Amino acid sequence: MAAISWGERGPFPWRAVVHWAVVGAALGWVAWRIPGMVSQFTETGVHLETVRWGWLLVAVLSGAGALAVYGELHRKLLVVGGVSLPSGTVQGINFAQNAVSTTVPVVGGAGSLGYGIQQLRRRGVSGPVAAWSVLMAGLITSVSLIVIGALGLAVTGELPAVVAVPIAVVVGGGTFGAWQLLTHPGVLRRGLLWIMPRRWASRAESAVLRLSDDVASLRPSGREWLALVAVALLTWVLDFVTLVASVLTVDVEIPWAALVVGFLIVQGSIALQILPGGAGLAETGLLGVLLSAGIAAAPAGAIVLFYRAITWLGLAVIGWAVYARSARASSTNHS
Repeated sequence: MAAISWGERGPFPWRAVVHWAVVGAALGWVAWRIPGMVSQFTETGVHLETVRWGWLLVAVLSGAGALAVYGELHRKLLVVGGVSLPSGTVQGINFAQNAVSTTVPVVGGAGSLGYGIQQLRRRGVSGPVAAWSVLMAGLITSVSLIVIGALGLAVTGELPAVVAVPIAVVVGGGTFGAWQLLTHPGVLRRGLLWIMPRRWASRAESAVLRLSDDVASLRPSGREWLALVAVALLTWVLDFVTLVASVLTVDVEIPWAALVVGFLIVQGSIALQILPGGAGLAETGLLGVLLSAGIAAAPAGAIVLFYRAITWLGLAVIGWAVYARSARASSTNHS
């Protein structure tokens, strides 16, 4: 029998190969981190019989709930765009997207955005609405975190109110102002003429105004904005509850200021994307804050491991399971 060349079989599936290579790298990263975290827990000296399992369950439920609420934010943004998808479908995309973001090296953040948009497009959502849902969810939660983070630091005395309040106002108000500019063609036109030479502004005007019209068509009402912001805030509240419950799991007292600072350090480490999910930086930063607050090394290490195992590795494993199931269903439908 004559050998069949790749040309006769069809083009080599480079995209599929690269795709599964990235998936393999992410799963390998997760598998490599799990034994290390288990051994670190053993090294803390905290015994399992001293763990308060009820609070650990609260931490697990609130950690998963925080991500699920973020998925609900996606769904509400889709509704604003006139699209109604089943909650289970949106949550599946959301959990898988989180796994890509927190475990894929180098390109995880951008890859997760692309994945989310692609999955929505496959389900009949138009490109602008799909991008709106994915990008605006990240923007709203990011702005919300900065605002409540600054106010939280002021309440706990870690940041003077005269500094924290202006930060919250500038970030929140600046974002609102930018949105108003982008969604009002007349204002945007005047802004272009003011900041750009007239010959440049005239060239850019038509393209920018088309973008403004597209975004304006997705403009939420005042009540919808309140609901979106409330859901974004609930995401962070549940994530913070996960940290508090992780502390209560080992039954130690920690100043609220240390918890707020530690929480913000973890979120900042994740946002930097130096390593997937803020690996290394998040654990070191949170542990340093706890030790500085006078917590003994053993319970401090256990708190860090519980919190990160739940909000990072645990949710990543669930997300990759959802991803694998979705990929298998997709391949079955196309076979």
